[in-house]
Amino acid sequence: MKNNSKINFKEVGLITLGIVLFLAMWGLGFMHGAQWGWQANLPSPFEKIINKQAPVNVPDSDMGIFWDTWKVVLEKYVDRYDLDPEKMIIGATKGLINSLEDPYSDFLTIEETQELSDELSGEFFGIGMEIGKKDGYLVVVAPLPNTPAEKAGLKPNDIILKINDLETVNFSTTKASQLIRGQAGTKVSLTTYRPSTNITEEIELTREKIQIPTVSWQMLENNIAYLKIYNFNLPLKIDFYQTALEISRTKPQGLVLDLRNNPGGYLDAVVNISGWFLSNGDIILKEDFGKEESKVFRVSLAQNLLKNIPTVVLVNEGTASASEILAGALRDNRGVKLIGTKTFGKGSVQELVGLKDDNSLKITISRWLTPKETIIQNNGLEPDIMIELENQEELGTYSKIDPTKDNQLQAAIDELNTSRITPRGTIPPKQN
Repeated sequence: MKNNSKINFKEVGLITLGIVLFLAMWGLGFMHGAQWGWQANLPSPFEKIINKQAPVNVPDSDMGIFWDTWKVVLEKYVDRYDLDPEKMIIGATKGLINSLEDPYSDFLTIEETQELSDELSGEFFGIGMEIGKKDGYLVVVAPLPNTPAEKAGLKPNDIILKINDLETVNFSTTKASQLIRGQAGTKVSLTTYRPSTNITEEIELTREKIQIPTVSWQMLENNIAYLKIYNFNLPLKIDFYQTALEISRTKPQGLVLDLRNNPGGYLDAVVNISGWFLSNGDIILKEDFGKEESKVFRVSLAQNLLKNIPTVVLVNEGTASASEILAGALRDNRGVKLIGTKTFGKGSVQELVGLKDDNSLKITISRWLTPKETIIQNNGLEPDIMIELENQEELGTYSKIDPTKDNQLQAAIDELNTSRITPRGTIPPKQN
């Protein structure tokens, strides 16, 4: 019997090649599948992200770099499994606002929004000072009277180098406030530098419940009224009404308005208070929105009770924002003299815009100009009578008036006395 089974090497070769190709494709598929399965466990770059579409009326812009960065972070960052997308979005939003390079604009979380609301309402826990940014540095705008900050000797324009052990480079005022504030009885350490004396020191302060005063007044010698406005926060309008009535009833021969270390507050508060000193129709300020857009604020429904009292205004480097508006309005409208040192130079307007989930955006929307269009921002107001304060350490709180220790106050009293004021606020004729 003849055996017809003959090995066909060509067929065997083709079969072998097919098996090899199959195994290669299976191997590649397995490796690809494993890699896909590993990546499938990563959070998607868009997972939990809603409202990805750009809002209406936004200029054309390429968000590709943001999403590319987002994707790389989620795919390659060593702790990618612990990432919090919500925290990442808040950080990116804060970065967006920081890119404006405006020290007064800030994205505020719900907690930060509440802290700002507490401060403007007149009560919070901390050491009691207004802080700002100047020339890129975190600085003291003004310590509040009878607070740990004032008792520790902090002064306007002191530079805050460290909060506890953290250097304040690139700190926003919001972040600094968060670190400085805390429960009553706890401590915070500040490292400060005072340019006027070239002294750096570390100060430890104990936090307290801060109740911000609004206004106080008293009668000095020669029937001169002394009026101190501490801020332009929410309670001022109600408190000032009673104060203005009391001053008006005494028929003073002159008025010293003390705006030193007044860090400002609400715009509508200073507009309201200006009406007690000015006439109906007087310009309080001009608001510049840029691109030749502007708005003029005038006195309306003025009380006018303090309008005819000869007045001088005390200012210093802690006089900022709304207090600079009032000082400028009185000088430009009535020729009232400013006495003291150059003011802080905070002349911009911030609007608090509510955002989703009770977050908010504090955004600069305009700049303030005095009625005669003096630019306040970064310039401040130059006093008509420049006089440095002596005995700063002895002066203590400005609620304790002592002209023998306060040479700026004494200069204001002298200026009113030399004007030979009568109770009606007129200058008597010369005697022959």
